[in-house]
Amino acid sequence: MSFSGVKLPEFDMLVTRHTAAAAQMEKLASLLYGELTSAGLDTTPAERIRKLATQVGQEADDLRKRQRIVREIERHKITLGTSVATGSLIAVPDSLRQAQGQLDGTLAAKAAAAAGRGDRKAMAELQKYAGRVNDPEFVKTFLSKLGAKGITELPAALGLQVRANVNSTRDPQQVKQVQQVMKLLATTLAKGTNPKDEAFMGDAFLNQLVEEGRAEHKALEVTYVGYQAQALIWRASDGKPPFSERFMEVVGRDAILHQKELSDSRTPYANSMDLATVLGISDSMQPGGPRMGQPGEPIKASVIDDLAQAAQYSLPAAQALLFHTPKGWNKSIMAYLLTDRLDGFNKTGNHAPFAGLLRTALSSKDKDSLKHTNEALIILKNELDGVFGRGGDGKLQITDTEKLKRLSFLAGPIGSVMAAHIDKVFTVFDERKPDLKGINHAEMDRLLAFVGSDAAATKSLVEAEVQRMLSMVHESYRRDGGEQIEDVLIPEARFMGHILETRRLYLLAQAKTDEQVKEEMKGMINSVLSELTGPAGKFATRFGFFGDKAHEKLTPMAFEKLSALLVDRMLRDGMTTGSAMQQASNDRTMTMSMIETMMLSARIAHGQWSDKALEGLKDAPFATDGSPPTLKPLHEIMADPATFDVFIKWARWHAKTESTTQTIREAMDHSAGWDVHDNFGIDRNY
Repeated sequence: MSFSGVKLPEFDMLVTRHTAAAAQMEKLASLLYGELTSAGLDTTPAERIRKLATQVGQEADDLRKRQRIVREIERHKITLGTSVATGSLIAVPDSLRQAQGQLDGTLAAKAAAAAGRGDRKAMAELQKYAGRVNDPEFVKTFLSKLGAKGITELPAALGLQVRANVNSTRDPQQVKQVQQVMKLLATTLAKGTNPKDEAFMGDAFLNQLVEEGRAEHKALEVTYVGYQAQALIWRASDGKPPFSERFMEVVGRDAILHQKELSDSRTPYANSMDLATVLGISDSMQPGGPRMGQPGEPIKASVIDDLAQAAQYSLPAAQALLFHTPKGWNKSIMAYLLTDRLDGFNKTGNHAPFAGLLRTALSSKDKDSLKHTNEALIILKNELDGVFGRGGDGKLQITDTEKLKRLSFLAGPIGSVMAAHIDKVFTVFDERKPDLKGINHAEMDRLLAFVGSDAAATKSLVEAEVQRMLSMVHESYRRDGGEQIEDVLIPEARFMGHILETRRLYLLAQAKTDEQVKEEMKGMINSVLSELTGPAGKFATRFGFFGDKAHEKLTPMAFEKLSALLVDRMLRDGMTTGSAMQQASNDRTMTMSMIETMMLSARIAHGQWSDKALEGLKDAPFATDGSPPTLKPLHEIMADPATFDVFIKWARWHAKTESTTQTIREAMDHSAGWDVHDNFGIDRNY
């Protein structure tokens, strides 16, 4: 960055003379233009002077803007220059944007410091700088003026003001202002510690944050560790922008290390609570995202809870934090949080940030995500040892309710992660070499039963497997016209049997009646259908069509898209009141209806009907009047519900899927009623 040095008052005289010169040149150009025009002479000299006057005018305007910035620097007694014998030499960046950013950043830092001292006017003044956070010069100046120490201590000063407010005046406006300041701090700190952002302050600044985070600070009568205060900035993050991978490598990892050191040393800070919790003002310092803690209870948050809140919005940041094994440790940070630190999350009841962090870090398709998903599942299956067992009646029983309760908040995120890696989870039950190591059939069923304790997690697994099955059906028809569809779908049906039955067994172990469980399972399948179908459904977004509008372009549509459109239409029809699907006796029957629909849709999209099938087309509403008759274009057939219904009955009859469907159903039933039960050591078929 380059700077221009200006002397005062010489600079003021320069601005005045430059402005006057521009006006005089414009006047001269006008007079000369008039004289030349009257004399019938070439006006080019006048136009040149006018052009030069415009240029000088622009320069004068630029100088006036700089003059305003300099005057603001003087008025606020900001030191950006040096004193000389003839006046003040003020350094002003050559870019006006940079100059304005530096000025605003300096003023914002001064206002923040004053607000920390209790100046309500400064607090209000600070609000106007919220819109400047996208200016790198503003961010860098703001952070550098406050410094790592000021950034660490400001949340404590503001927190004490909030405590005083809560205990006395209860002014909601002040609390709102403090929350806005915390959001400003979170945004600027995220940008200033991101090497990919123009506002990056450098590694030295990150190291200063670590130093201040580990140091002991004091505000009034409250003594605290710096990370307890910095954590309030992290918890104010909503991921816009997210904290960076580099921040988590330097500050995030060290915060975890420091918290473990404090816990091991049994110091007064060993409880690891953030400063808002210590001061009893957590609810007032609630971040802009989803509410932390347990509904209906006062918020309690640890430093690690707040760090997870900040790290969950970025895949590189989440993985940089969780997948690292610190020097001297025998396990990764993720493994530490899933084992030694697990009780800490239950102590605060602040489960959502860590759950979100796990989802972000583990749901990607990269090798590291799969490797650490495998690690997390092994940790969890070991933690689940002894949770499920055989009851005196031969049925599944929860034999360690306390352990299950301790782990229960992980069911949702782990279920989401397993759904993201559904192809890999499937291989555990396949006869081939599994992609997930160290987990056998019985252990995977135990994991599925645990995930089955969370309805949304089970639904995500079912959704993922339904989409996987549709892809397998597509592949079978693309490869050989569906000749091997039975071989393709039998292992998929077995796997689905494991997913559905483990959820059913868990519900029964909760002392629900057979009828209650049946209705709940059918409701889940209905919910899955709703998620998958329609213009905004997952079939649409995955296979690239947009509901009924796609009818207009069915002819050139790719096989996979056409098949997905057909199954979407048929499933939506099957969700109507009184349909065979809705009258199904249980969830497996409904699931088989889905599978049959997938097969039929692929068969229709593939075309190539037998001669025998085509012989019966005469007078069919979905056939042409030609000789011999042929099928009408599919978009015409689908446009009329009655015609489409007759067509589907014809297609189902000639597709001859009954025997294949029966074989697949038997595979699912055997998997659910025999394999799963054997893996738990419980009675079959109850």
